[in-house]
Amino acid sequence: MMNNSSERLLKTVKLMGTALVLALLLTGCGTKEEAAGLHQTGTVAFMLNCDEAAATYFKKAIDANPQYGPSYIMLGDCYLREGKPQEAVDIILKGFEFNIDKGQQRLAHRKLARAYKELGQPEKALEQITIYTRMSVYQEKFDPQKLNETEEFVSELKLPEGHEVVSISQIMEDTIKARESSKNATKDEPSLLNMLNIM
Repeated sequence: MMNNSSERLLKTVKLMGTALVLALLLTGCGTKEEAAGLHQTGTVAFMLNCDEAAATYFKKAIDANPQYGPSYIMLGDCYLREGKPQEAVDIILKGFEFNIDKGQQRLAHRKLARAYKELGQPEKALEQITIYTRMSVYQEKFDPQKLNETEEFVSELKLPEGHEVVSISQIMEDTIKARESSKNATKDEPSLLNMLNIM
């Protein structure tokens, strides 16, 4: 048998509705979990082109955990869509101060390249798109479509006269060589266990 407070709680939950209960569950109960849940909700809104809602969720994630780096990066993307490239640069750079994985770093460099291009700073845009390209190739995330998009991006940059032309294909080749070289170096180096067995 339920007491009065249990009955009230049950009625309240029913009134809140399934959607609100689901949202509460997604946001978790702790600061990190709450930030991650809010970030995921923002990402879904962003993918649905609901930029204002996405930005709100990313800001809430940052409020819940000011060191949650991924939300800074995605908030920067919202600002890019809103035509606020300087705000995008500022917030993305802030995101680099916190823990973000290599994939998020790679995408942050691409977003910075777009923002700098919109700000009329082609040399900074070129620097960022070069970093993005190297990271993408190194992480094996650079397919032919991304190559075409990146080459088109670079061709649209209005670089100062006399500025060295950058070949995305050459950046790819150099990065692949460096990646293979580092893989071979680790294979050739004796492991600590092998060294101990020798002695």
